[in-house]
Amino acid sequence: MSVKDGLLMALVIAVWGINFLFMKIALDEIPPMVLGLLRFICVIFPAIFLLKKPAAPWYWLALYGLTISFGQFGLMFTALSLGLPTGLAALILQLQVFFTVILAGIFWREPVMLHHVFGMLTAALGLVLIGIGHYQGSLPFNALLPVIGAAASWACGNMAVKRIGRVNPLSLVVWGSISACLAFGLTSLWLYGAGGTWDYIRHMTWRGVAGVVFLAYIASLVGYSGWGALLSRHAAGKITPFALLVPVVALLVGYVLLNERLGVWHWLGIVVVMGGLLVHIFGGRWRRRGMA
Repeated sequence: MSVKDGLLMALVIAVWGINFLFMKIALDEIPPMVLGLLRFICVIFPAIFLLKKPAAPWYWLALYGLTISFGQFGLMFTALSLGLPTGLAALILQLQVFFTVILAGIFWREPVMLHHVFGMLTAALGLVLIGIGHYQGSLPFNALLPVIGAAASWACGNMAVKRIGRVNPLSLVVWGSISACLAFGLTSLWLYGAGGTWDYIRHMTWRGVAGVVFLAYIASLVGYSGWGALLSRHAAGKITPFALLVPVVALLVGYVLLNERLGVWHWLGIVVVMGGLLVHIFGGRWRRRGMA
C-alpha cells in the first residue's frame, strides 16, 4: 500500500471512529429511519448535480445503496436506538471484516493466506477482550441481532464495490445513495406517516442537525468514498481488516472527549488488535524472510 493510500486509510478510520458518537447524538432526537432519510438526502443533494453517474449499471448502484447504506445503517441505527452502547456497536460491526474476507474468497476467488487467517483470529480475540471490558452486565439481545445484520449488510456492500470496480468513489457514494434514500423514505412513511415524519424533522435542535451533517458529509462522503477507492485498488482481504481499528478509535475518542475510563481489558484488547493487524499485513513478508 502506498503512503497516499495509507494516509487515506488513517483518515477513514478516524472519521468512522468518531461516527458512532454523532449517531447517538442524532438518535436522541429522531428515530432510526428518519435519521437515515435525512442523512442520505444530504448525501445526494446538491452533490448529484455536480457529479456524473459512475459507469456502472443501475442495478449494481441500487444493490450498493441497499446493502452498504440502507441495510447497514438502518440496522445499526435501530441497534443504537434500542440501547446498544456505541463502543460495543463499533466493536460488533467489525464482524464485517470476516464476512467480507469469506465472501471475497467465495465469489472473487481472492486468496486467503494462513497469516491472514491467523491475523484475523488474533484481532478477533482482541475485540472480544475489548467487549469484555466495555460492557459488563446484561446485554440487550434485541439490539445485538440488528448490529450483526448490519455487519453482514456492509460485507455484501463491499462485494458490490468490488464488482463495480474502479469508478469515481465520491460519485459512487452519491449516486448509490438514491436507492437507500428511497428505502429510508418509504420505511419512514410506513412507520410514522408523512405528518409524523415531518414532526420529527421540524422539532430537531442544533444537536440533531449537527449529527445529521456529520453523518452525511463527513462519515458518508469522506469516509465511504475513501473506503470505496481503497477497495477498488486493493484486495478486500488486505483492506477490510483495517476496519478493526474503528472500535479502538471509538474507545479512545470516548476516553479523551467524554472522560470514559479505559480498563485493563480495553488496553489489552487494543494491543491484541494491533498485533493481529501487524500479522495480517506483514505476516507474509515475515514468513518469506524466515524461509530464506
